[in-house]
Amino acid sequence: MLAQPGSRTDGDLFFDPRSKCCTYVPSLPNFLVGRILRDRSPESAAGRASVEARIEAGVGVTPAGLAQPPVYGLRYRSAADAFGRSVALRCPHYLADTGTCGIWRHREAACATWFCKYDRGAVGLRFWTALRRLLESIERSLVAHCVLALDPGVGAIERLVASPRPDADPRLSATDLDEVADAHRQRLAWGRYAGREREFYEASARLVENLTWSEVTRLTGAEVRLAATPVKATYDALRSDALPSRLRVAPVEITPLGADRLRMTSYRAYDPLVIPKALGDALHHFDGRPTRSALAAIARDNGLDVERAVVRRLVDFDVLIEDPAEPSE
Repeated sequence: MLAQPGSRTDGDLFFDPRSKCCTYVPSLPNFLVGRILRDRSPESAAGRASVEARIEAGVGVTPAGLAQPPVYGLRYRSAADAFGRSVALRCPHYLADTGTCGIWRHREAACATWFCKYDRGAVGLRFWTALRRLLESIERSLVAHCVLALDPGVGAIERLVASPRPDADPRLSATDLDEVADAHRQRLAWGRYAGREREFYEASARLVENLTWSEVTRLTGAEVRLAATPVKATYDALRSDALPSRLRVAPVEITPLGADRLRMTSYRAYDPLVIPKALGDALHHFDGRPTRSALAAIARDNGLDVERAVVRRLVDFDVLIEDPAEPSE
């Protein structure tokens, strides 16, 4: 996603090299905060310090973990094209001197599953999106498990349960705008762990780090089992190269690149597909007729012998989509 010096860009979308895709501040679950704090390896020192700074600042610091600061969240949601481009949105865990993430080893669901481009295009996106939702479900459940097990007090738990989602109400308080912690609210939020936040987080990490998958599913219940179902389905699709028996052209944005190429932007602006213009001119044959008939028509009318792998690539990138009236082969 970074433009190379002297390269031909053809209007492609690129990120700022000072931030790359690290223009997002993650909300860190309590047990991951604890893992970061307990990671004493030299290479993790800078990332650990960035988490300690968030804890010290106290903004969004609760027994659930480190929430995205409200002012940052408002700016992030309001920016139309700032992702990957605005240095002002750069994550505090981004290490500018190395261009890497300081907490990469302990990253949460969003950062663990986000990619700007996918080997299988939209097929890959659907799998990684399903996996992110599963991991987020697990994180929510394990956060609750840690809070209940460590018990900061009824008042603290009640405040945690009653807390609205960060994006539920765009209105911010004076302390939110000033990006400072309200000391009184902090004491109420932490109950008997007030002033012992680090101890709570590290204890959360110890509660979670040795759990097996069967123990996780037992603790997390039906929500996680439900979220796991589409992961299996989308993974099967990711591993399959079967072609739908009938295809049609999807709505896509087409940009000419010189006289002989086309950029097809379909499922994601970051990941367009560039194809020969001659192939683009032949795609109208995919009109819901059987795929074999469409390929035969292209060979007859356009003189192109389109390989199966090329068709699969067009399907992967949602340039061609399955006719909804027909099942896959």
